[in-house]
Amino acid sequence: MTGATSLPLPAGAGAHGQPADIPGTAGEAIRDRFAQFGPRYRWLLLLTMLIGSMATMLAATTINVALPAIIGAFGLGQDQAQWMSTAFLASSTLAMLANAWAMATYGPRATYVFGMATFIFGSLLGAVSGTLELLILSRALQGVSAGLLQPMSMFLIFQTFPDRSRGTAMGLFSIGVVLAPAFGPALGGVAVDLASWRLVFVATLPLAIVALCTAPFLMPKGDRHSQQKGPPLDWQGLCLLAVAVVGLLSAFAGANRDGWDSDTTYIKISVAVAAAIAFFFWEHRHPFPALNPAIFMYRQFWSASIIIVATGTAIYGSTYLIPLFVQLVQGYSPTAAGVMMIPAGLMMVAFFPIAGRLTDRVDPRWLLSFGILCFAVSGFLLSGVTVLTPYWLLVSWIMLSRVGIAFCMPPANTTAVRAVPQHLLASATGGVSFLMQVGGAFGVNLLAVLLQRRTIFHGEHLAAEMNESNAEFLFEHVQQAQALEAAGMPTVSAFTQAFQEIGHQIAAQATVLAFRDCFYVIALWFVIILFTVALMPKPKLQMAAH
Repeated sequence: MTGATSLPLPAGAGAHGQPADIPGTAGEAIRDRFAQFGPRYRWLLLLTMLIGSMATMLAATTINVALPAIIGAFGLGQDQAQWMSTAFLASSTLAMLANAWAMATYGPRATYVFGMATFIFGSLLGAVSGTLELLILSRALQGVSAGLLQPMSMFLIFQTFPDRSRGTAMGLFSIGVVLAPAFGPALGGVAVDLASWRLVFVATLPLAIVALCTAPFLMPKGDRHSQQKGPPLDWQGLCLLAVAVVGLLSAFAGANRDGWDSDTTYIKISVAVAAAIAFFFWEHRHPFPALNPAIFMYRQFWSASIIIVATGTAIYGSTYLIPLFVQLVQGYSPTAAGVMMIPAGLMMVAFFPIAGRLTDRVDPRWLLSFGILCFAVSGFLLSGVTVLTPYWLLVSWIMLSRVGIAFCMPPANTTAVRAVPQHLLASATGGVSFLMQVGGAFGVNLLAVLLQRRTIFHGEHLAAEMNESNAEFLFEHVQQAQALEAAGMPTVSAFTQAFQEIGHQIAAQATVLAFRDCFYVIALWFVIILFTVALMPKPKLQMAAH
């Protein structure tokens, strides 16, 4: 390819366009790959990383539109079904914290191949699962893969691309990563409509297989002669964090069944809190902590972290609730439910660069305030949904929420990372990803629990009003019974069946009211978060040189 030689080369490039000096454990291997493939190597590597990341990120959201089918197939409640999302998010969070150790110890190639192989195994396991436990395990394995691959991709982009090309490479990679969750629900909807929910688990396997086959040829193996040993993995910290996160998620999810005042719930919460406290003190004394507590000593970081957690809750929580609502309440097909999320994803792609550029020129607090207000307004609009709310009106409300997210993520992430000194930069970037995923996991978990509790509450409240003193109820019963008799049903059977029909209407109305409550809580949550912007110090703007 003659055009490949015209690509801009980094300063100090050696023969064949490879960098003359690449720091890190993968430096020698990357130079070998440049010698083999020439300047086009960096773009081939970027394509491989993008394909693998898109496979894992598609899997993060394809499952959402399949949840009604899975709920029906296994007879699950919302508190159980939410594990399809939270297992993925929780496991990816923990895997992210182990990424740096895995690359330093085994090299990028082995880590990438392991991640993709784990993803493929988890996907196949999900497709053949016959129990809820196996489904949760399959989602956890997919999450581990996503957690390992995402940070590695950014690391290798910085290792292989020169300064003047990194922005382009990160932009291309980011667009792919953002588009994948947007198109994931549509892909999942098509899979469910074409076959069944099982096809959703293998829908992204072609991408994963391509990435797995190309990785051994393109991924750097790591320096063969490096005597530098990577930092040891903080196994104790990761285990304590896993117990804390999974313990709280399990306590909240199981409280509806076990009882919020039951011994089981108290034990789970106590163990989780104890593990969280132990994790805090352990990380303070460990020389290479999984999550460095020092980054939270900076006001600019922890104040931005609150917004990052809220953004994670918003993205994953709304992506969980909306496909459920349009299928369970409005009766749309899985494909229609998935397609609904595409315009919102495109809106994020359009506004991400704008928000990122403004972050260097405008006080980020104004951008964050605008983004939070957009999402809060969207939540309040969604809290008024009914069975008859038009499809495209819902789409417009969701698009408004994605504009809000686009104006929250870049400013919050940049503000948080800028707060820490250079030696804590890696810890800060890992901490930002951790907080986003944790916010998403607990957002989905708590919203699913709230949805189930409010459905029961409204159902009981509405049913209590259906008695012989309620003239509207009696009239409705007579109307239903007469309609059934006119259809040919015997009088006694029609009389009984009319009560069941009214019961179905009550259940449907209770579900609508429960969804409205959840959207209202999200809106209220962002109104509260708006006040946290006042806690942020005025940041120093990094104006671009002209």
